[in-house]
Amino acid sequence: MENIEIAKIFSVIADILEIQGKNKYRVGAYRRAAQVIEAMPDDINEIYKKGRLDKIPGVGESLARKIKELIETGKLEELKQLEKKVPQGVTEIMEVEGVGPKLAKLVYKKFGVTTINQLEKLVKSHKLQRLKGFRSKTEENILRGIELLRKHGERELLGKAYSQAESIVQKVKESGFADKTEIAGSLRRRKETIGDIDILVTSKKPLKVMDFFTSLPEVKEVEVKGKTKATVILKTGIEADMRVVTLKSFGAAFHYFTGSKAHNIRIRKRGAERGLKINEYGVFKKAKNEKRKTKNNRRQEMRVGGKTEEEVFKSVELPWIPPELREDRGEIEAAEKGKLSKLIELKDLKGDLHMHTTFSDGAHSIEE
Repeated sequence: MENIEIAKIFSVIADILEIQGKNKYRVGAYRRAAQVIEAMPDDINEIYKKGRLDKIPGVGESLARKIKELIETGKLEELKQLEKKVPQGVTEIMEVEGVGPKLAKLVYKKFGVTTINQLEKLVKSHKLQRLKGFRSKTEENILRGIELLRKHGERELLGKAYSQAESIVQKVKESGFADKTEIAGSLRRRKETIGDIDILVTSKKPLKVMDFFTSLPEVKEVEVKGKTKATVILKTGIEADMRVVTLKSFGAAFHYFTGSKAHNIRIRKRGAERGLKINEYGVFKKAKNEKRKTKNNRRQEMRVGGKTEEEVFKSVELPWIPPELREDRGEIEAAEKGKLSKLIELKDLKGDLHMHTTFSDGAHSIEE
């Protein structure tokens, strides 16, 4: 069982305990442990093998036993017993922005709400307004939260998706089967929510890479597996794609599969205006000698770039554009004028002005 799966289970337990009105310190212990386990770079299975689960910050002997049970059996008796008292749907409605444990408990106890559809129906009936402390604004916020959840329900938050992608990339690199391994897609562009994980590799052993990728412990189901592309569903529910490309095409493929679609269309159009054809295989220019034909009676195309992203941008007379800006929102015009925005880096940050402590749902005390 992976870090993120154990963290999710601990979060669910914390939610149920909070709904039941249990001791806030017990709730906080599960919640803090979930945060630490999800964020830590070390594989929790390796920590278990070394007998050091209780050395994880925020994890004492009691929680260490729970983790041990999850790793060894894949389930947790405590969660099974808790779910008998509080239906699973009650914790699921807490995924709606604006719905916390108190509200989830209230609508369950008073109205029998156990699904998001039931919650929506209840809010639209305006019955919540009849209860003390609830106003029309509360109903508006809940409906907006339901709409957002449905819109992004099949997407994953950037932070969670990125940690999963980084873990996979690191394992592929350590396997020795790939020469280059990079994250592409909307994840590379740092979008707030991610539809799937895209990973690009170059390899002299593509079949070995495909076998390794599809047999990772994070994989729940293999949807497609070919010689150079595989699609899997991870245990966390997110889809992950891996493509093997040639080294000479890596830059072009990296640019193409990073996107966005709108940005790529603009780049291809600039290429066409310069007599170039740009795709995921490279940058090509038609041969000057129009009499030179291929076996298919087509004019030959000469490769003029594509090994690196810089070659792709240079071919259309632009400097390299950071992935975060590739949305066709003026970045191409800015690049033409040499006025690309400077991205904020970690070294630019001076502090964090918003903090939670252990007094509420934070992970550290004020002193820490």
